[in-house]
Amino acid sequence: MKKLISIITLTAIAAAAYGMDYKEVYGIIEQYSEGADVHVYDPNYTSISERTLSYVIADHFGMMRRYAKLDKENELFDCDDYAFTFKAMVSCYGMMFGENYECGVLTVKQEKAFGGTPAGGYHALNVILIEGVLNVLEPQTYEFIPLSEYPNRDNIMGLIL
Repeated sequence: MKKLISIITLTAIAAAAYGMDYKEVYGIIEQYSEGADVHVYDPNYTSISERTLSYVIADHFGMMRRYAKLDKENELFDCDDYAFTFKAMVSCYGMMFGENYECGVLTVKQEKAFGGTPAGGYHALNVILIEGVLNVLEPQTYEFIPLSEYPNRDNIMGLIL
């Protein structure tokens, strides 16, 4: 019985450690980019596992290839479209598993290259909580990196979560 209680307690602690509330999101973004326009619509979020993320990526990639006309893809379906469709795919998986995965659309001034996107101009990508670590994910190449290491973290303009 003690083992069962310990397992249940540790599971609850682990689940809490992998979640994040809206105040934490504001604090983290504010830490890097003071004055960023942050819109958070839910009080708490959960973390996605790398395994579930791999399924999301496979489905998102398949959807993009199925609907894209490759000759004019980047002109018609640009960075914000990729970011919003990826966020929607993560939300669909959350709905399927009864979770509220933290995934938002991040807008930045792209002063440094990242994820296959060169420096210059403005860019939209995703911010996602993966196994308790807040990451930035480029939805056109699926490269991700912890927000703390993201080269444009000081240039965040906005976040819709």
